[in-house]
Amino acid sequence: MLRKNVLSRLGLLVGLLVGFGLAAQAQPGTVRGTLQEAGTNQPISFASVVVLRSADSTFVAGAQASEAGAFELAQLPLGQYVLRATAVGYRTGRRIISLTAGAPVLALGTLKLRTAATQLNDVVVTAERAVVTGGLDKKVIDVSKDLTVSGGTAIDVLQNVPSVTVDQTGAVSIRGSGGVTIFIDGKPTGTTLDQIPASSIQSVEVVTNPSARYDASGAGGILNIILKKEQRDGLNGQATALVGTGDKYNTALSLNYRKGNLNWFGSYDFRRDSRRINGTLDQTTRAGTDNLVLHQDRAGTNLQTSHAARLGFDYALTPEQTLTLAVQPRFNPLANDETLDSRQVNAALGDQVVPAGTSRRRNVGTGTYRSADVTADYRRIWEQHKGRELTASAVYTPLLADNDVASNILYADTRLVQQQQRTTTRTQQGTAQIDYVHPLGEKSRFEVGARSSLRQYDIDYHFSSTPALGFDPSNRFVYNQYVQAAYGIYAGAKGKFSYQAGLRAEQTNLDGNQVATSEKFTQQYLALFPSAVLAYDLPHEQRVQLSYSKRIQRPDASELNPFTDRSDQLNLVTGNPQLLPEYVHSVELGHEISFANGRSLNTTGFYRAETNTAQGFRRVITDPLTGNLVTSTTRQNLGTETTYGLEIVAASPLTAWWKANATASTFRRLIVGASVDGTPINTVSQVFTTRLNNVFTLGKRLDAQLALNYRSPINSAQGTRSGNFNVDFATKYNVLGDRGTITLRVADVFNTLHFDFTAYGADLATASHFKRESRIAFLGFTYRFGQNRNAKPDKKQRDDEGGGFE
Repeated sequence: MLRKNVLSRLGLLVGLLVGFGLAAQAQPGTVRGTLQEAGTNQPISFASVVVLRSADSTFVAGAQASEAGAFELAQLPLGQYVLRATAVGYRTGRRIISLTAGAPVLALGTLKLRTAATQLNDVVVTAERAVVTGGLDKKVIDVSKDLTVSGGTAIDVLQNVPSVTVDQTGAVSIRGSGGVTIFIDGKPTGTTLDQIPASSIQSVEVVTNPSARYDASGAGGILNIILKKEQRDGLNGQATALVGTGDKYNTALSLNYRKGNLNWFGSYDFRRDSRRINGTLDQTTRAGTDNLVLHQDRAGTNLQTSHAARLGFDYALTPEQTLTLAVQPRFNPLANDETLDSRQVNAALGDQVVPAGTSRRRNVGTGTYRSADVTADYRRIWEQHKGRELTASAVYTPLLADNDVASNILYADTRLVQQQQRTTTRTQQGTAQIDYVHPLGEKSRFEVGARSSLRQYDIDYHFSSTPALGFDPSNRFVYNQYVQAAYGIYAGAKGKFSYQAGLRAEQTNLDGNQVATSEKFTQQYLALFPSAVLAYDLPHEQRVQLSYSKRIQRPDASELNPFTDRSDQLNLVTGNPQLLPEYVHSVELGHEISFANGRSLNTTGFYRAETNTAQGFRRVITDPLTGNLVTSTTRQNLGTETTYGLEIVAASPLTAWWKANATASTFRRLIVGASVDGTPINTVSQVFTTRLNNVFTLGKRLDAQLALNYRSPINSAQGTRSGNFNVDFATKYNVLGDRGTITLRVADVFNTLHFDFTAYGADLATASHFKRESRIAFLGFTYRFGQNRNAKPDKKQRDDEGGGFE
């Protein structure tokens, strides 16, 4: 038997060598085509296209489709092959092809892939979450099947996205860098992350090194949240209800009706989220002979109620033109009740109590937040000119926020003070953009575009006190920012190399008016933002990529407002109208490889150099209005920040029922410079972040997910933010013929999430602790309904499920 197997394999080897020898003498073959989405005719960007030998499915050659969906594989030996195309969110396409001496070049034209949403009764795929896919300038993370975010918001979703960190205050950073720009469906929004329900999110695009086509703002990068949209014909929908521990409820309904050229979509999400909070602050301030020691205990409850709706339609004006209109109104009532106990003593005077710093303060707040995103999109393609495309979009976001805080303060000397604070914020944000792509042959293209954006803020703050203060801290700040931009990009390919180079110009004009003090300021500046990408395709579905970009982080209205915020009379905050924008130069070198059976590995080395680094700088002063010794925080341009490190993202099935994906990142962060008053800044830290996500298929209808997250401490200009570790668990069980799903989710199983921070200075030392309720259990039920879900597929569908193109 052994001899027979050896002879058989030798015969096969000889046959292969002979075949390769004959093929080498023949003219090499070429196969090319364009991938589009079935039904919408939209290009499928950056799909993986490979050629396999039809006899034994061995790998022959591979390439990645362009952004316009075009692909080409050249230098192929003549023969019969299987062409395979794969892309996240789409069924795998397969086609048998032949390259002969009479027809060595095969032009397949347009090949269409169906979306994966039309697969029927596929329980395993429902529980699985893709790790990372992407192209020249972004990574795409499919989060639609993440069980650990059931009943949550976009904050919960981003906790599990590679490269991204979200702290308990909702602040987002990418690889340790803040100033992240948030888009929804590629457009700016005034919506906060906690107002976006997780159930409405399909995927998240992480753009760590954006090209010139993107808005240059956002020093840390761009996060584009892609909302779900149904692709099936007829009426389809989903209803969800969840209940969580500690007064938490969530209901959601989404509907979609597609017929012919028209697709209607709508959704409504209601959320009630009550969270307990507690925290402490220990602070020492020194000035002259005084050495003041402050301890604060904070405890309370925050209640947020959310009503979020979405209504719109897509309409195919012609086979080459589509129009989309949508409106997303949101209404968020807020309420909070907290108690702050403060005790301050002068250690230099034998721990003598300081009356101004010793009190019990109760704050009762109420508020409403009203906003809407009104969007319009137009897209034009040319069927006879593949890759040519014109898109235009506009978004308008009005916002009105009212917040009232009533405070009762009982001081150590028995004084009772009652205060009322009301802040009304009116914001208008509008953006219009047009982009055009013109192919220059099969492998190159030229892109141009223009963008105009406007932001207007009117922040009105009223303060009253009984007994009255000797000064009036009320103020009104009006701020306008205009940014005009234009860009050009050239992209092409030669052999296994692909490249892209672009340049963006942005003109910024801003002005501010502090009405209370009659302080006015203006800033104007023009900046250029180059970008470049060079990629090389290696054998066996590998790619190496080098990229560069320049970014900007403009200060926002609150950071520029010169008025002093005295809501905490011991810790003042003042804006800085002289604050300059930060500029970031970023370089990345990445390698990606895909293996059989769903295994993949992505490795990225990155380097960021930031100038005009802006951070809050805290110092000890004597308040000129009260004479008290207090801290004052003002955001300043401190110097430079340098970050460099390595990130690895991997995915692999460990067994037939256990799949895992992991992210590991380490980087070194250095901040060097000096404050306005000359205080030197020189801090450094080595940061580690790790995520491990496990998906278990425990039965035909039962799945589970276990996610572990760790983030090490990270430095700031004056201190350190603590590390964190948390574990999330979720499970689901399909019922009613897979139309229904019962889910159980436990967030932060071991109750370890918290937000700690230390700060230090010449006359200052601070240690703070903040804990927001995070260990929560959610029990929910989802019901899916719609046409074609349980219908028997026709022959064309069955062929497609087996791997056919349309």
